[in-house]
Amino acid sequence: MNQSRNKSHLTNDAILADLLWKLRLRVLAYNGESIDIRELRKDANYRNKWLDIASGCGDMELERLAQSIRQRVAFLCQENDVYHTVDTIRAEEDDDNAAMNKVPWLVAAVAVLASMALFLLQGPITPKSGELALAKHSEESPHSTSSTSHSPELIMRLHGSNTIGEKLAPALVFDYLRSIGATNIKLVKTGVAVENDIIADLEKRQVRIEIHAHGSSTGFQDLASNATDIAMASRKIKTKEVDALAPMYGDLTRSSAEYILALDGLAIITHPAIPFDKLEASVISRLFSGDIKNWNEIGGPDFPVSVFARDGNSGTWDSFKSMILKPNKRQLTIEAKRYESSQELSDEVSVTPGAIGFIGLPYVRRSKVIAVAADASSLPVYPTTFTVGTEDYPLSRRLYFYLPANSENVFAHQFVEFAVANEGQKTVENSGLVSQNILASKPNPTPDMPASYLAMTKYAQRLSLNFRFEPGSDNLDNKGHRDMKRMVGFLQKHPDRHVMLLGFTDSVGDPQVNLNLSQSRAELVSRELMMRGIIPAQVKGFGEGVPLASNATVQGRHRNRRVEVWVK
Repeated sequence: MNQSRNKSHLTNDAILADLLWKLRLRVLAYNGESIDIRELRKDANYRNKWLDIASGCGDMELERLAQSIRQRVAFLCQENDVYHTVDTIRAEEDDDNAAMNKVPWLVAAVAVLASMALFLLQGPITPKSGELALAKHSEESPHSTSSTSHSPELIMRLHGSNTIGEKLAPALVFDYLRSIGATNIKLVKTGVAVENDIIADLEKRQVRIEIHAHGSSTGFQDLASNATDIAMASRKIKTKEVDALAPMYGDLTRSSAEYILALDGLAIITHPAIPFDKLEASVISRLFSGDIKNWNEIGGPDFPVSVFARDGNSGTWDSFKSMILKPNKRQLTIEAKRYESSQELSDEVSVTPGAIGFIGLPYVRRSKVIAVAADASSLPVYPTTFTVGTEDYPLSRRLYFYLPANSENVFAHQFVEFAVANEGQKTVENSGLVSQNILASKPNPTPDMPASYLAMTKYAQRLSLNFRFEPGSDNLDNKGHRDMKRMVGFLQKHPDRHVMLLGFTDSVGDPQVNLNLSQSRAELVSRELMMRGIIPAQVKGFGEGVPLASNATVQGRHRNRRVEVWVK
């Protein structure tokens, strides 16, 4: 393909991609339905279904979008002939420029058609959401010849969580930019702590993506002031933040705005010389509150306890406070050393005798990790890929991107879709966090598990996900809806596997009612699978059996209300 055809392809590819994204965003705004952008681009039946819906919904903007998309797709009916025609014309141009000068309109028109033919032939297209804006800018500045002759164009801003922003977000941005054909990608430090830019060349222009990692709260604050496109958070958005941002962005807890990016274990770390391998949550709270001042008070060495904690803007701090301090009615000691940087905190713990701290799992580095027991009756659990993936580890948590559904930044929408898809989740794994790609494993049973549970799972493997529900309802939460799609993909790759769905509740209320509720929730997941063509082999509720966490806390009860997935 020659240079002229390349230029036409890029421009028209971006125009059609932009129309499809506008359709997706308009449908979200119209009725809250989320269209799969990849299926929209590669599956003609799927695309036509949504175009029919848009055409008949009575919304004029949706009807216009559907008409525009259909008009562009209609050009592709002669796609093979188009390629042949373009090649023929180009050959004639080499032999006889004078003859070609008589029909310049034909060359341009055919090149446009060729570009659109290639768009649909190649299926899901590598995201090029910014190309429309870039091509338009080139027309306005025809004398620009170098990407370095202008300041980089800011195309996306990510603000918030340090847990995400220090390592994972830059890695995701690098891989995303590579996926859309960017070159010369580099991270540029701004001189301000935890604020970095990523610069790249994209279609003859230099672009910039901004990452500020001052803590989860700052992400929501910057959304409120329109200072960021995406809020990074290592905790779920708070109700007061949802209410404050709703007038601008609608409900940010909807699946169209809230993206679970990864899973993380909030690791309790100590100096390597501390001899404890496991601690109960209540003991951990006493250490961080200053109630225990020397390790010898709990049978350890004669070292004063030195407490290290993340700063007040940190989602890691919010998670620790809600999972450890609040349930045990304690507050962080005023003597705690506070850090904005996760790496710096971890490094200080590893070289300070008597130190204890908390950190996201990727930042353990040279410190010692402690297994955590929810209470005296619970099994201590280490944060591993599997225990965090199933959220069995008592201090596991979800990491989020919040992108308003009404955002018109197409780069941002394509980036979050890349991040939660398979390739982005591989980047999550490489960054030391726990991805949502599914693993199968054989957990070790314990004698206190129900005999029927042990019998059912004896020759089976457990998948690294649990289905959980919105509080007080039988509705799957946002992660559950996306996990359903992941699980279907996993089972389609392993058609010989038989699925078992095992439901559980907390211990609050009548045991028989809980048993019925656990069966009901397992059957709900079963119906969701059957609608997708997968028939579970067994569906059984176990009530309040096999608790993962203490039923004395809100967080523990939520962790115990689940549906496990086993295969054999």
